[in-house]
Amino acid sequence: MQMAYRLNQEQHVKLFITPELKQSLHILQLAGMDLAPYLQEQAVENPFIEIEWLSESFYSGSGVKNMEKSNFNPLDTYGTKAATRDTLENWVMHQFRMTDYSLEQFKAFSYLAGNLNEAGYLAVSMKEAAQKLNLPSDVMETALRTLQSLDPPGVGGRTLQECLTIQIERDPQAIKGALEVVSGYLQDLSKGRTDKISKELNIEPLQVSRILTYIRTLNPRPGLAFVADEEQNIIVDAHVYMNSNQFVIELNHRDHVKVSVNKEYLHMVGGLNDIAVSRFYEEKIKEAHWLLRSLNQRNQTLLKVITAIVEEQAGFMNGTASGIRPMTLRNIAQKLDLHESTVSRAVKNKYIRTPRGIFELKFFFSIGIQTNGGEDISAQNIKCMIKEMIHRENKRKPLSDQDITNRLNEKGICLSRRTVAKYREEEHILCSSLRRQTDETLNYG
Repeated sequence: MQMAYRLNQEQHVKLFITPELKQSLHILQLAGMDLAPYLQEQAVENPFIEIEWLSESFYSGSGVKNMEKSNFNPLDTYGTKAATRDTLENWVMHQFRMTDYSLEQFKAFSYLAGNLNEAGYLAVSMKEAAQKLNLPSDVMETALRTLQSLDPPGVGGRTLQECLTIQIERDPQAIKGALEVVSGYLQDLSKGRTDKISKELNIEPLQVSRILTYIRTLNPRPGLAFVADEEQNIIVDAHVYMNSNQFVIELNHRDHVKVSVNKEYLHMVGGLNDIAVSRFYEEKIKEAHWLLRSLNQRNQTLLKVITAIVEEQAGFMNGTASGIRPMTLRNIAQKLDLHESTVSRAVKNKYIRTPRGIFELKFFFSIGIQTNGGEDISAQNIKCMIKEMIHRENKRKPLSDQDITNRLNEKGICLSRRTVAKYREEEHILCSSLRRQTDETLNYG
């Protein structure tokens, strides 16, 4: 039988993220308190980037009033955030409860979650865990894979190598070759043996340098984010206040910096005769201009997103509504004609000062749950209702999760008992058995 050969022409579409675009995305998601140190690092590496520290500078945009001078006290720039009560164990258990699981799987997973150390590494072997729980090894391995698939990325790793590998495998923007370097050459990389890595993996030294830069962006201790401090200082990214029945939004740049291209260095470049040096400087000038564009784009995007959030949550902001409206990232993205991921980066770790206090931007996002009457109510509002019920409950006979579920159902809000328990836990409220008080404790209080 004779085989037939044919040439087929196929077209494929691939998405490439340039270093410049990646930098823009990174700058967008930086919180105000992290932006200035990042810019300082860029200035150290690039002689054409000039930084001027500002004492006061505010921006305002479409739909808001322009203010020549801020009327905020300097202390309003800052705020404090109470230490998080969530532990890493509670956080992964919360995520696990959102999945379907058997009693055996719950037993295995909860044991692993309880054996995470402060850095987020698993401090028990699979063999030891299986023997301790008297469970099959395949059940423990399934629990481990589930744990390592959760946030924060890298949690559940047993070694630094495994922790970084998990993060690389979950990163769609991971640089080519990073997984191979971490898997087989992490020790060589730490000792600076880049030539060996380049030769054995048959990649250019420049690519090895890029891989090293990427690996440095990974988190070797993902669990530390859940270590509670006494108090965390924050810098407010924007101020929202009322002026003549109109919302005014001011981006806070008090602790940011003014970035420009150093003109003195620009004049020096024109007189260079060395082609290699001239090309190097031209590349640095290009990077400096791109940084300026990225900063400007960040400010514009952040202002648009905050303005849209304020418009959607105007009732909460001005005090006419007790809770927030249902609102998702998609709602804001569609309203501004932006990608959902752009909005997500814009609100990440950002705080605003409002007439009702300081809030993290993600606080204003809540899915809508439809009542029997056809109205939408946000999950945040439901949490407030649950807190109010518990506040008013009989302390000798506190409401169970099922009691709360029944009361919500009577109000036309149909939720499962598991969802009510989840909302209660997210508000750091104990279960009914732990809230129960006796006459003795009540009298003592």
